[in-house]
Amino acid sequence: MTIIPTPWVMALVFVVFLVLIYLLNRILYKPLIGFMDTRDASIKRDSEGIEGNTTDIKALQKEASEILQVARQEAALIKSKAQDNAKQAAEVRISQKKDELAQKYNVFIASLEEEKIRLKTSLESEIPIFRESLKTKLQKL
Repeated sequence: MTIIPTPWVMALVFVVFLVLIYLLNRILYKPLIGFMDTRDASIKRDSEGIEGNTTDIKALQKEASEILQVARQEAALIKSKAQDNAKQAAEVRISQKKDELAQKYNVFIASLEEEKIRLKTSLESEIPIFRESLKTKLQKL
């Protein structure tokens, strides 16, 4: 059995081929190409969105760094003010304590002077007694 190509069979095969190409194009290729085009468009749109988000993120990061820098400056200013206030308070307390100690020292010195005078007068009043006891001891020797 041999297949003899006749013009009618060749024409029929050609027509079937054209119908098959038409149907495949309509049913398979166009939806597939449309899907691929929409997918490419979606990917492109998403990548543009990502780039937009990247620029937004960079802008927000820059803004955040500026805010942090301002906050650090304010914190340093507050810290220096607090240190200055603490130094002033400490100096005031030190000067008060120095004054208090100076007053106590003056009172102590005054009490020592009074004690010195009292001891001197008591010793001067007992000098004759000491002389007498010294004389008696010297006579015994």
